[in-house]
Amino acid sequence: MSQVAFIVSVLTVAGIYALLTLGLNVQWGETGLLNFGHVAFFAVGAYTSALVTVAPPGEMQSYVFGFGLPIPVGIVAACLAAGVVAVVIGYPTLQLREDYLAMVSIGLAEILRYVFINEKWLTGGASGIYGIPQPLTGTVPTSLSNYVFLAIVGAGLAVCYAYAQRLSHSPFGRVLRAIREDADVARAVGVDTFSYRMQAFVIGAMIAGFAGALWAHYATALTPMAFEPSITFLTWVALIVGGSGNPRGAVVGAFLIIGFRELTRYLPDVNGLTEVLPSLRLILVGVLVVRPQGIAGLAEVGGH
Repeated sequence: MSQVAFIVSVLTVAGIYALLTLGLNVQWGETGLLNFGHVAFFAVGAYTSALVTVAPPGEMQSYVFGFGLPIPVGIVAACLAAGVVAVVIGYPTLQLREDYLAMVSIGLAEILRYVFINEKWLTGGASGIYGIPQPLTGTVPTSLSNYVFLAIVGAGLAVCYAYAQRLSHSPFGRVLRAIREDADVARAVGVDTFSYRMQAFVIGAMIAGFAGALWAHYATALTPMAFEPSITFLTWVALIVGGSGNPRGAVVGAFLIIGFRELTRYLPDVNGLTEVLPSLRLILVGVLVVRPQGIAGLAEVGGH
């Protein structure tokens, strides 16, 4: 892989993770919702868009669905599906203490992953779904397809970032932060905290579903192993490193963490360094997380 192609690949993956982190920032940074299963919405979006857009399965595929619809339809379906799943989870949990949401979200993410593994008729099981179409295939030269996809991810990130910024500075965003700081006080002055929490939870989930759809069309193949809990961990680290409560911090944190993770894969092997590199990478990321205002110093003042 050439240096330019590698940089384009890293930027694309970082852009998708930045979307995922923006969704988590709406839930946690703005509202204080302790969601430890964020990867579930990412996975729902990815599989939904894949099944909506992939060609009908042949004899070699174990899954039975494949509608062959345009990619924009798949992306819209992914966002809606992630939002519906958020409502299903949020309705029984958002009226309870935060730790219940944390436990339920972790459980849901793992349950969904095992559903993806075992329900071959729906997801192809461990073999997964492959042949997922990429945007503008056949319209642009193959040599330019990665650049086109990076532009699509960048445009999607720009739109979601602008929306997150507008939400953060709107009266709605101020209510969310009031709930985050003290839900009892907000409730005492007449705020329907459940309704606002639900809206924030769904918005964050739909952004994650959008990120999942982009990931499906970038990877062109999906397996359940792509949606392990480590994705949620990485997203939380990106948010904390960039600065919680600030959309700009969410984006910066995602690019820092993904760039750090990918670039350190190619360090030269000096005295067996590559054998301990994965552990060193986790240690260094942990050191970055200790800085409460984020390594980029972009955490909201008075925020998490």
